[in-house]
Amino acid sequence: LIFALPSGKCGPPPKIHNADTKEMTKNEYNTEERVEYSCCDKYILDLRPPFSSYLTCVKGEWKGKIYCLKPCIVTVDEMDKRGIMLRWKSNEKIISTHNDGIDFACQSGKKFKAQNLPRPTCNDGVMNLPECEE
Repeated sequence: LIFALPSGKCGPPPKIHNADTKEMTKNEYNTEERVEYSCCDKYILDLRPPFSSYLTCVKGEWKGKIYCLKPCIVTVDEMDKRGIMLRWKSNEKIISTHNDGIDFACQSGKKFKAQNLPRPTCNDGVMNLPECEE
């Protein structure tokens, strides 16, 4: 269904990857009306400029940038490959949000390789896991 919008009005706000609008959307928005988004579970809204949680209708176009920072997923398999384990609980798959750190320890009889940090931080879906060696 395609319909022409009156001049200066916006249609429904665009779909944003890993995000959704906070309220029900309308078919038509006036200039300066804005729509707030929130990110899906475990994703975090990037609020550093040029990003925000809103898109604004400006003379028939949606303006603004929305980005959801990805979580980091660490599997037991990945931990085993690197000779590491979770420091404070038994090994299980971990999903950590952006900027979260995870405490690791070396598996029995191993020690961290030089320059490896035992508490890496999740950065938009990427976590540099430490490695341990005999």
